[in-house]
Amino acid sequence: MSSSCILHRQIRRVVLFALAVGLTAGCSDSAEPEQAAPVAVSVVVVEDTEVRPSREFVARTAASAKADITARIEAEIREILFEEGARVSQGQVLFRLEDTTARASLRQAEADLAAARAEVDSASRNLRRGEEVASKGFLSDTDLDKLKDRFNAAESQLQSAEAALDKARTNLDYAEIRAPFDGWVGKLNFDVGSVVNPSSGPITEVLVVDPIYVQFEVNEADYISFRRANSGSTRDFTNQLSLSLTLPDGESYPQSGVLDFADVRTESSTGTVPIRAVFPNPDSILLPGLYVTLMIEGQSGEQQPLVPQMAIQETIEGKFVLLVNDQQEVAQRFVQTGARRGAMMVVQSGLEPGDRVIVEGLQKVRSGTVVNPVEKRIDPQTGALSATEEAVQ
Repeated sequence: MSSSCILHRQIRRVVLFALAVGLTAGCSDSAEPEQAAPVAVSVVVVEDTEVRPSREFVARTAASAKADITARIEAEIREILFEEGARVSQGQVLFRLEDTTARASLRQAEADLAAARAEVDSASRNLRRGEEVASKGFLSDTDLDKLKDRFNAAESQLQSAEAALDKARTNLDYAEIRAPFDGWVGKLNFDVGSVVNPSSGPITEVLVVDPIYVQFEVNEADYISFRRANSGSTRDFTNQLSLSLTLPDGESYPQSGVLDFADVRTESSTGTVPIRAVFPNPDSILLPGLYVTLMIEGQSGEQQPLVPQMAIQETIEGKFVLLVNDQQEVAQRFVQTGARRGAMMVVQSGLEPGDRVIVEGLQKVRSGTVVNPVEKRIDPQTGALSATEEAVQ
């Protein structure tokens, strides 16, 4: 046998051996790979909560008392004795007006009063003498009547002089403008040196903001239904209501309020009834003119499940949530939702207490995905998630 044939056989043996090794390796590689770990998702367990009947209204705050500070005499503003936006006390002097004219008028009134008193004294003495002379027949009735008329005129002039003096004193008092009650003073509309008078308009204003009013409107049909259902017991009914506010920044106001007043007529242009609530405002957080959300709740309700708003998704078919079933698989569940409660939504149908709703990791899973659920606790007002005691341990 030639050497070339032997070489060919050796090469073929090497190739066959390499193929056998490759096939063996291929068979071992075809074994099932290790299964990936389930995706971790955060879940919140649905619980039944007492849900009280409620209504939300867009409302606006207003001062519970307001006084426009105007001049009652014509004079120049000489001093301004407050800072804009400051708190003032009842009786505190806010402005001093130029009082030269008022003081001169007072002195004139005092002089006129002294003259009127002197005239009354003179007329009184003459009348007494005339009466004595007339009793002896030495004075005619006509002359006696003249003396009486002079005395009556003098008394009338005295009363007029006394009134003029009171007015002059009052005008001098008006040269100092004082705060009518405790409150907060607004911005200035006139500066020192400005001449003001009763027709000039407000120089500034003083507001009372503690307590503060919250004004809103109710549809006239709803208001009539309310009056009919609570005829004769309106005050008792309103005492059973709970009023709360949500501020423009989304935060809840810490104080609760009460209904205070309902107008006795409807607004013809809107078909609504103006209603007012009153809230404590000790820290002056609320300012007049703020738009707030007013929530009115009853004192009792029924048990209903709540679901975090962050868990709710929506398609053209409706709202749904993703939850984890007993097989640790993701399942889609369509729900009907009701009113909002802080960071939660009332669920009218679709969920039961004990359901585990996914709140984090929604973008990682879909129906049928096997997951590793991590239970979390949710703050019902803020929506903040935190670990449960079991998870911490």
